[in-house]
Amino acid sequence: MSEVFFRSAADVGPTNTQIDQIKELFRKIPVVEKGDLVAIKIHPGEYGNTTYVRPVLIRTIADLVKEAGGIPFITDTTVLYGGKRFNGPDMLWTAAVNGFTFGSMNAPFISADGLLGDDSVKVPIGGEYIGEITVASAIAKADAMIMISHCKGHPASGFGGAVKNLGMGCLDKEGKAKVHSPGMPDIDTETCIGCGKCVRACPWNAIYLENGKAFVDKSMCMGELSCLGSCSFDSIMPHEGYTIELQARLGEAALGPVKLLPEKIGYINWVFDLTPGCDCFNFSAPAFAGNVGILASMDPVAIDKASLDLVNKKINEEGCMHSIEDVWGIDPMIHLERAAKIGVGSLEYSLDI
Repeated sequence: MSEVFFRSAADVGPTNTQIDQIKELFRKIPVVEKGDLVAIKIHPGEYGNTTYVRPVLIRTIADLVKEAGGIPFITDTTVLYGGKRFNGPDMLWTAAVNGFTFGSMNAPFISADGLLGDDSVKVPIGGEYIGEITVASAIAKADAMIMISHCKGHPASGFGGAVKNLGMGCLDKEGKAKVHSPGMPDIDTETCIGCGKCVRACPWNAIYLENGKAFVDKSMCMGELSCLGSCSFDSIMPHEGYTIELQARLGEAALGPVKLLPEKIGYINWVFDLTPGCDCFNFSAPAFAGNVGILASMDPVAIDKASLDLVNKKINEEGCMHSIEDVWGIDPMIHLERAAKIGVGSLEYSLDI
């Protein structure tokens, strides 16, 4: 049974700020040794998003790493879809605009998978769906990692926390494509009007128009579904049940960073601003439930299971829904159970309040 530490949002006040809670919880995950190059894995938010983990909290972690004798760097990986984080320069620009600069962090921000998102290390997984995964080099070559995850809903996995941050956020583009591959869509040519919006939305040029209809070139498609939101006629359809296989792949891929950094990853889950969608969106929707608090653990599966349980408890207290599954109609336990099965962590936990 894994130990998870929890500090409640209800206890935040003038003498017990979120900064104070982060400092206290950091001591519960002692992974930093003197001289370690320490990746602080964050999500800096897409340009336009405003609910990512606040820069002042990341700065606090960077300072704590230095106090422990480590050499911190802030990092994230480039994305498969369009937007302002598709390559290294865009990633650093967005991070800076959103508040993650050397001046604010007192530590550099690094694009973990390099200039084009292909700088990585191959790791054997041996999963049912994924035999080998590619982990971003700056994470793979670090001595230790502090991963801070904003817990929220997610349209593909139902919930995003530490396991998703491992199984998607720590991968290069090739790795992300392996996880996303079940999302390759079909286009209903009966309802397609050939407007071309999906063609323009796809960053991989995988959609083309022919005789006034759109078609997908499956050899070029990455399955990240940028096209889905561009269609006003519901003509683009992911395969039925694709989120089940995607979640299984996500859980398996999470083993990659864990294998590379055994006992050297500490996890912090920030359960505030419970938005329906992820920080990859270029906007922030209203929260579907109130703030919960901050958790820390050495086990990514346990911390996510504890976070989910606390979120569902909050949902029930407020009477807004039955559970987080109601947000997208997706059971997030699928990827947590797969992660536990392959050895990423344990679903069994004790909660230290």
